[in-house]
Amino acid sequence: MKIAFYLILGLHLLAVAFKLGLLFLIPRLKNVEQVQSFLGRYKKMDSAANWCLWLTGGAMVFTTSLEYLLQMWLLVSMLIYMIIFWVVKRVVVRGMEEIAASKKIHAHEELRKLRIENLCVGVVVFILLMSIGTLMMTKPTF
Repeated sequence: MKIAFYLILGLHLLAVAFKLGLLFLIPRLKNVEQVQSFLGRYKKMDSAANWCLWLTGGAMVFTTSLEYLLQMWLLVSMLIYMIIFWVVKRVVVRGMEEIAASKKIHAHEELRKLRIENLCVGVVVFILLMSIGTLMMTKPTF
């Protein structure tokens, strides 16, 4: 059962890495055509990553105990985890969708704004991931 948990966790973390990898790819986009092409590919893969996250998250419920899953530090970590993906989708993906829908060829100003927003989201994600790491290391009782 322990091996199954680690395999499920590994698959889950690969999906997380894919979703957060978006933050590293944004700076490479140079014009509207690249944003449109990337966004089309990303949305297909993002859907698969979402399914993988939900399925592996559900499978983790069956490979661990409810006592473990209902620890407050873990619940807070999962909430922070969901906030991370909400912020990425709300800011970065929405910014890409706006650029992809624009009629401009290059959209230099919009791409600059997207890169700045991406950097800000990256910093916020890093801080939130470090807070999850802190919760995992200390396992505080609330």
